[in-house]
Amino acid sequence: MASPPVRQWGELQHDLLVSIMSRVGSPDLLSGGAPRACSAWWGAARDPLAWRRVDLRDWTALTSARRAAGTGGTSRRVSVQDDLAGVLEIAARRADGRMEAVLLPEFADEEHLLFLAERSLNLHYFSFPTTCMTYDQFCKVIGKLQYLRGMAVDESLINYDVLLHVYQCCPNFLELKVFAVYVDEDMASIICDCLPRLKKLEIPNSDMSCAAIIKFLDCLEELEYMDISGYETSVISSSVLHKASRLKVFVWNSKFELGEFKDCSNCGEHSINPQEPCKCTIDHKVMDWLAGPLQIN
Repeated sequence: MASPPVRQWGELQHDLLVSIMSRVGSPDLLSGGAPRACSAWWGAARDPLAWRRVDLRDWTALTSARRAAGTGGTSRRVSVQDDLAGVLEIAARRADGRMEAVLLPEFADEEHLLFLAERSLNLHYFSFPTTCMTYDQFCKVIGKLQYLRGMAVDESLINYDVLLHVYQCCPNFLELKVFAVYVDEDMASIICDCLPRLKKLEIPNSDMSCAAIIKFLDCLEELEYMDISGYETSVISSSVLHKASRLKVFVWNSKFELGEFKDCSNCGEHSINPQEPCKCTIDHKVMDWLAGPLQIN
């Protein structure tokens, strides 16, 4: 029986190749790795639809891929901010106004976000984890993005005037992610008062008061998805679970609930690593050593 004919990847329909290229990741697209396989792949990688989502969070992987491919620019030393500006220029040019989501690295600054707002007016989502941006500049960005549906920002931008501006300028805004160390009821109130139509809320790896969680669940009536995973202090009560039962998705697992903590039999504190002794045990051993050998009469 004859073997079926072998088809080349380059013979795939252009739409399928574009769909593939949109999933290979920004490092490969920007370095020209995968697109160099053949002319069909090259053409698909230059299609604006392949650049609707640009993820630049793993800057190390991106720079390594570009350096390996010899597409990292000139040999002169430039700052990472200038390098990022160049990458955003390439992405914006290739997207040709169709970029819908961009995830920026931690060192991105207000100039990068302003550039995106001016070149990608149809942006639906952005992640901007940095703390170095004034309220006025951020509101200027938001004023240009009327189609914005969601964003991920540092807790420093969780301000009543800022979020109210988001609500007024972006009628389809439904998704918020916050990079925060601690969330109390006051911060929760600001989010609930300014963005009452939120459907998705993510505040992972943050200590959060029980009152804040209940505030979100009580006040955000349209909320469907809530992620508060990764915290180290357990505040999940039966009341919280009951209120959260109305959500489609509630991600709340922590190190505490997963059993990665243990109680010290001496001081009662939680130890993150069960394989290591509690700090109080080490302190006792140090004090015993300083006291010297026990004298027996």
